[in-house]
Amino acid sequence: MTKIDRPAKLSINAWTGAKAPVQDLPAQTPWATRENLIPYRQFLAAPDEPDERDWMHPDVGWGLVLRDNDSISIPDRVVGADAPEPLRQLLQKRAGAPVLRWRPELQQNYLRRYYADGLGQDLSTAAVSVGVGRGCIPRYLLIYATPKDIPWAVQYALNASCYVGRLDLVGDSLAHYVNALINDWAEQDSDPRAPLVWSAVHDQTDITYLMSGAVCEKVWRNLDANDDLIGRRWINGGDATILNLANALAEKKPALIVTTSHGMTGPLHDGALMSAQLGAPVDIDYATLDAQLLAAWSPSGAIWYSNACCAAGADSKSRYEDLMPADGDVGALLRGVAKGAGAMISPLPRYLLGHERPLRAFVGHVEPTFDWTLQDPDTKQITTMALSGALTTRLYRRYERNPVGWALHKVYEEAGHFFAGFQQAIKDVNSWVPGAPDSALYRQLSAMDRQTTVILGDPTVSMPKVA
Repeated sequence: MTKIDRPAKLSINAWTGAKAPVQDLPAQTPWATRENLIPYRQFLAAPDEPDERDWMHPDVGWGLVLRDNDSISIPDRVVGADAPEPLRQLLQKRAGAPVLRWRPELQQNYLRRYYADGLGQDLSTAAVSVGVGRGCIPRYLLIYATPKDIPWAVQYALNASCYVGRLDLVGDSLAHYVNALINDWAEQDSDPRAPLVWSAVHDQTDITYLMSGAVCEKVWRNLDANDDLIGRRWINGGDATILNLANALAEKKPALIVTTSHGMTGPLHDGALMSAQLGAPVDIDYATLDAQLLAAWSPSGAIWYSNACCAAGADSKSRYEDLMPADGDVGALLRGVAKGAGAMISPLPRYLLGHERPLRAFVGHVEPTFDWTLQDPDTKQITTMALSGALTTRLYRRYERNPVGWALHKVYEEAGHFFAGFQQAIKDVNSWVPGAPDSALYRQLSAMDRQTTVILGDPTVSMPKVA
């Protein structure tokens, strides 16, 4: 095994309101040799299987995942009678779509499915049999639950074998989203020819510099090579302010938005205020994006990817918590966010998805991104090609209906590759191979960075058609 370059410090894409945490990497990291990942299962497609993008095909399928409800009858559980009215309308529109249930005792291993004959069945989340038929789990799944009711860990596990999105909207916000989904965002005007890229970079020593190069530059190269995308724009350097972002959204009405920045994770001493602005992009002047600044812009069916700490949400315990000592900047932040915010979806995606003219999907991270995971420690090669390809080549593929869940699956497959490397590194650790603990640490961090990337919104949505 080649001995990899182990950094002295780790930094993350978070902003506390006072600083961007950087912390010495402990000389001994038992966390690296303990499995913190959700076990990864990869599915293989047979040559005669249907197009995985065709979620209406009965051998692919779409389904709704709800928390199980022992207070209602099994027939009511079968049809989702306890779901809010907009979701019941969606189930009627997508006739034949099953309702699956999650219970705490099932952990990340199974979903329960009830049938009209009164029987129930626990189905492996490896999705051994795919489709809408009896004994099957659909490839496309929409989880309707807060992360407290159905944990993020369930979504991470399902992402290995299914295309998964999540909603926790209520009332008018849920109705806005579901109505737009049913009507395929009819008469909404986001422009697929005007993708917008925005990267806030503070200086070359800050993680935002690496994020801009690893994500935005790779995405921009793909977009800039497509002459059909006549309205494309990349805002970076000294122009990467919140005001310029808000103005460009209102002017361009982009159907694809890609942003990299620190995510707001403070103040750690005020859980309510931290939760109210959690994960919001932070610009070059350390100003935070507030929903009020977006009043002149309607999301109108756009897809937004945000690489920022907690852009999608937070959890009641960070999966990285035991990696860093609690008395350091990073360790204190990880514990502070978990304690102050808990398991939640961040306010920005909830606002955009529940808008009167809502976003199609928001893609973001529940955990921070570490600088070490953005490039190979030996070759220094950027390791975000699956992500940049998913956001461009796959979403725009032949200008067809390319569902966001299908497009992002390459990212989750990459998590599996890093997980396999982690397992090999653990074998090497047990055999006292030099450098194996560092290799295990790097590969587990990289796998978890991909695994904790989530889709908010329905996974079947795709880019608007390019005229």
